[in-house]
Amino acid sequence: MAYSNDEIVKGIDGIYSNENPNSNIKYVINESRFNASQLCKTKKGIKQMSDEWLLEDGGKRILEAVNGDRKLQKDIIRVLNKGQVEKVLSRVGKDGKVTTYRLNSNGEIIGFWP
Repeated sequence: MAYSNDEIVKGIDGIYSNENPNSNIKYVINESRFNASQLCKTKKGIKQMSDEWLLEDGGKRILEAVNGDRKLQKDIIRVLNKGQVEKVLSRVGKDGKVTTYRLNSNGEIIGFWP
């Protein structure tokens, strides 16, 4: 099941539930970028896709990404705090090729995904 913002606005591009019963990962949070565009920092200096950014203002960005479903938001926050969320950057090249990267708790690329 996918939850995402339909508009191009600042926020989470997509949250996906992982239906694999053999996986420790419950959700995947995705941010997309075109070509060389980078993850940004907020005016407060918080890096996009970091745990701090996701949890800022009580997890407001997560709530917006799941269309106001507070129960789902609380579940995502709960498992994020338990390390059961993968954070992914999807980079779309000029040629249309998509490369996906795994992000750490600071929103930094730590390798390819999956």
